[in-house]
Amino acid sequence: MSINIRQIISLTIITGWAIKAMAQPVDSILPERKLQGVSVTAGGPRHAIAGDIKGTFSFSSKALGQLPSFLGGGDAISLLRSMPAIATNNDLQASMSIRGSGNGANLFESDGVRIINPLHMLGFYSAFNPAYYRSYSFAPGYVDASTANLTGGYLSASTPAVPDSTVSGSVSIGLIESHGAIHIPLIKNRTSLSLGFRQTYLNLIYPSILTLGTSHLRYDFSDINAALLHRIDSHNLIKATFFANRDNMSLLSESNGARDGSFGWGNMAGGLHWTGSRMEASIAASHYRNSFKMTEAGKDLDLPSSLLQLTTRASGRFGGFLTESDINYRYSSGQRNAANAASADNRGIRSVEWSIAATRAIHLTTASQIEAGLRLSTYHTSGYTQFIPMPRINIGTDIGGWGRVYASYGRHVRFDRLIEESDNGLPTDFWSCVNGIIKPEDTHSFGFGISGLIAPLALRLSADIYYKRILNAGEFSGTVLDMVNNSTYDPTEHIFYGHGYACGLSLTAMRQTGRLRGRLSYNIGTSKVRIAEYGSGYIPSAHDRLHDLNATLSWIITPPLSISASFTYATGTPYTQARYGYMIGENLICEYFPHNSSRLPDYRRLDFSATWQFGKSSSLQHSLNLSVYNALASHNVLFRYSTYSKDKGIEQRESVMKTVIPSITYTLEF
Repeated sequence: MSINIRQIISLTIITGWAIKAMAQPVDSILPERKLQGVSVTAGGPRHAIAGDIKGTFSFSSKALGQLPSFLGGGDAISLLRSMPAIATNNDLQASMSIRGSGNGANLFESDGVRIINPLHMLGFYSAFNPAYYRSYSFAPGYVDASTANLTGGYLSASTPAVPDSTVSGSVSIGLIESHGAIHIPLIKNRTSLSLGFRQTYLNLIYPSILTLGTSHLRYDFSDINAALLHRIDSHNLIKATFFANRDNMSLLSESNGARDGSFGWGNMAGGLHWTGSRMEASIAASHYRNSFKMTEAGKDLDLPSSLLQLTTRASGRFGGFLTESDINYRYSSGQRNAANAASADNRGIRSVEWSIAATRAIHLTTASQIEAGLRLSTYHTSGYTQFIPMPRINIGTDIGGWGRVYASYGRHVRFDRLIEESDNGLPTDFWSCVNGIIKPEDTHSFGFGISGLIAPLALRLSADIYYKRILNAGEFSGTVLDMVNNSTYDPTEHIFYGHGYACGLSLTAMRQTGRLRGRLSYNIGTSKVRIAEYGSGYIPSAHDRLHDLNATLSWIITPPLSISASFTYATGTPYTQARYGYMIGENLICEYFPHNSSRLPDYRRLDFSATWQFGKSSSLQHSLNLSVYNALASHNVLFRYSTYSKDKGIEQRESVMKTVIPSITYTLEF
């Protein structure tokens, strides 16, 4: 298939001008009204986490600083992982399962630019630097039709929306990582520059945080961010952004110091965004690459992979409709064993996805509204074309100032897939465009939620019920070692597809004001699939967890000093255990129990944290955070694996993280 990028960009620009041409001036939409007066009302305390009648949550970087900080990072992902919609991971897992979906079902954006994988490899931190970003929005279920295609959750991180007028920023220095950012007005109220960085030195403090047999891991990561914001005039604003990060991990033999393997990944993304009085337009590029090199039984594995996405987008209002159009060009390199010349040649896939969308919000009363939209997507790659309508609807209402309730439905289809060869978010996982052999995930999602405030206790309660019907649910049936044992091995031939569902009940209680604050989140749910190759019945998916409980309590002893504790409990994740193995020549052949029929032990962890703010002045704020991760030294199994020897045959082994991680972080805000 021949793809002309110039034509793609031209088509989006033409679409944008069409939207602009159709857009009506505001005074032609609204009738003339005479202003009778102005009423100013003081609101209550600003909550760290705010929700709306569509089930979306928003919070700011300032709010992250007010919440308990474990490992001193104040990371947005750490907050999200304490919410019931997101399944608790085992330690050191760089993955995020939202309402029973896989890690690749989610969409992450930085200033409207896709970040393909923002999770750092050990899972403690994300690439969203808390000192750099100003605000976040998280939707675990319903998203409107103008949002890019996804089948899981959506997280958007944003830098300042208008040019800064004063210099501001912060820097945090800790035992495990340091991060900082600065926002500089180049021309006051007209042009500003934002810069951010993040770096870990985990190896210096915890040189052997994870052991694997007779080997141990060494690891580091870094992030950099930049944004230039310029106000052209009172109606036009332009923003240029850049993002890059890298993760490097090496596996070293304890016996002789030899390198058994090296793994890593990296993102690079950038965009140019224009905002006018009636429409917006942008162009962006996102690139993600994997690296996985390992020596096993005298044989080499070298599994590079990558995904490139180029996006043009335009949106605007036509009457009461929000209209949007975007075009995505993608190239996925596939995965093969580059160390083996005879390895199966998985050639890359090029594809184009074009979507148009319209959304209309109608206020039924002053307290309730209905939002309905339709997204039409056409997808094309060599020999494979799809055209899919995706309707969305959400009905929400406030309940007499006490709370709110919503009900929603949406169809979501995704045309790029993360092939999860591991359950731990390792660099063996790779992205691929769908092409008929690799099928698009297609979901029908239903949600219902209610929330309310018990004013005397300042306690907000919420309950969310979700059900997701999943078509083309995929489960990977092979192993990475098959790449060693079989020179013609093609991982895409070892994905079994079927139908599945995920459903559950999420309960949350939050108190965000006063000296005693806390949050209790609990999810009871299941995620099942039915795949012909595994039988006629439903089996647990890789993301099935029955119970997931997170409890956080914070006490402000005095205004400068606060202490916090957090407890996490979750049902163990399913996995497929080896029954026995044998050698044929130099190849190890394993026979397994039924797929996902075994489970890891349940997960438990208790964390402590204390924060002291001191030396506050008109322009400077100092704080010191002390934290202990896994304070009770709980024995949480990361994963189980099999080894083989002629004397003992197959042996089941466990990998466990070093149990207790203390940390200290100093933060300066200006």
